[in-house]
Amino acid sequence: MSHYARAQSADGGTIAFAAVGLEEALRNLFLCGFAAILLAAGCGLAPLERARLGYQANRDYASLEAIHARLVKGMKRAAVERLLGEPGYSPTEGQFYYLSDRNRDPEGGADAYGRVPLGVVVDYRNVEGAVTDELQTFWMGPIGE
Repeated sequence: MSHYARAQSADGGTIAFAAVGLEEALRNLFLCGFAAILLAAGCGLAPLERARLGYQANRDYASLEAIHARLVKGMKRAAVERLLGEPGYSPTEGQFYYLSDRNRDPEGGADAYGRVPLGVVVDYRNVEGAVTDELQTFWMGPIGE
């Protein structure tokens, strides 16, 4: 509900203006705040979602870098797997390799074509060697055995 008020200006003229009711002002403030929160949340998630989709579709290095930057120790395995998808290889229980489309010149450990794949290694094993449901260590770089 809007209310109208009249006031007298310094020069004796009359000024009419509408005052927004408190209820309407609070509703507008809430809607603007809610829209700002949605916009901020969408901006933060969009690059990671693009990286997730890009890596899972093409195994591209740039997307893998973006995902690697968002991994944190203690992250649940399901969340890591949602971002990275299926691993390329698992040399031992609880450790997984996520390879990219990029290789580098070998220093030992090259593949059959003389290349060393670049990727991310994630490990869910704790210091005692037991496999957990949380990310314990991870790194990005050349992967060779």
